[in-house]
Amino acid sequence: MKAQSRIVIIDALRGLALLGIIIIHCIEHFEIFKPSDPNSPFVLGIDADVFESVLFMVGGKAYSIFAILFGYSFFIQMNNKAEQGKDFRFTFLWRMIVLFVIGFLHSIFYRGDILHIYALAGIPFILSYSLSNRTLLVIAGLLLVQVPLLYLAYQAFTNPDFVYAPYYGDGYFPEGEEIYTTGSMWEVFEFNLYKARVVVWTWTYHTGRLVQLFGLFIIGLVIARKGYLTNLTANRYRVAFVGYFCLILMLLVKLYISGIESFDWTEDQKTLMTMASQTYFNLFYTLTICSGFILLYIYGKDKVKLFDYMAAYGRMSLTNYMSQAILGVILFFQFGFGLWDDLGATWSLVLAIVLFVTQTMISVHWLRAYRYGPMEWLWRALTYWDFNLPNKKERTRVQEVLV
Repeated sequence: MKAQSRIVIIDALRGLALLGIIIIHCIEHFEIFKPSDPNSPFVLGIDADVFESVLFMVGGKAYSIFAILFGYSFFIQMNNKAEQGKDFRFTFLWRMIVLFVIGFLHSIFYRGDILHIYALAGIPFILSYSLSNRTLLVIAGLLLVQVPLLYLAYQAFTNPDFVYAPYYGDGYFPEGEEIYTTGSMWEVFEFNLYKARVVVWTWTYHTGRLVQLFGLFIIGLVIARKGYLTNLTANRYRVAFVGYFCLILMLLVKLYISGIESFDWTEDQKTLMTMASQTYFNLFYTLTICSGFILLYIYGKDKVKLFDYMAAYGRMSLTNYMSQAILGVILFFQFGFGLWDDLGATWSLVLAIVLFVTQTMISVHWLRAYRYGPMEWLWRALTYWDFNLPNKKERTRVQEVLV
């Protein structure tokens, strides 16, 4: 069977998303939101501005890019097997079960794991493959407009007895921060095993992110089905239009969010409308970033090696995502080096860049000798239950002579 060639821009976008994730995780000290020691020489006066700026530029966007690419990859896998006369749905279901196990084990170490969330959300998403593009876009529109949040907002405006009371685990969130900053590794594992799952899943639901996740999956599927990213030169004007259009919408939504606080509304009304609007802002911002990145790739891929490095980083996204989180927990949590109390947002950002460059260089060198990253190979081997799956690339005769 002939191997399918990879689409560089997809891997590069995945690398861009992973860069955003490591940046946001580092400045958030891997979900430790306690203030650092103001007397530390690595806590600076500009830290608050740096934190807010990074949160504005990155928060909620990297996750969105990954969600779109998840839907894109889903279609590519299903379609490739369909062209071979194979039904991939049950294999994909098993693939999601394997990913859930990997993600759940990872979540015991790091509370904010998204792998197990994507895996569970990916199971019902299998049903979307047989639906028409028109049906999918209607469903995506309903999901992305945040109907559940808008319904709650409607209740807040029309029902004087309405009280918005989201459930975030009855104090589990601050309990987690206390354990992360004072507890042992085993106490962290014990907390993450259950209580942290409650925090993550309730937060994901109440903020509208779970609903948005399904909508972004569908957007990625439709983009793949239409083939927009397989012939970028022909679609460059369409990409530019999407970028400019979403940029305008992003700015308008941001202006609206900034004005909500001045409205003569109750706190519940302001909270719910801000949450819904923030999901719109993140969506339009994400599409603007992706469009801009794709345009840079179209016009600069032959001149700038950056895209090759980002693609290598993205090809090993599972390995890099898990390893950066494990390393980050060791660096910031108290049972490790406890840097949460020493590094402010500025130096945490510097650390994120160092980790990104290091992981990128490792990825580039690894992929010169291997087809897949370590975790990518394991996931694939478990999917097909084939541990003889070849990974090491065969050296050409020219390479042997040079050696």
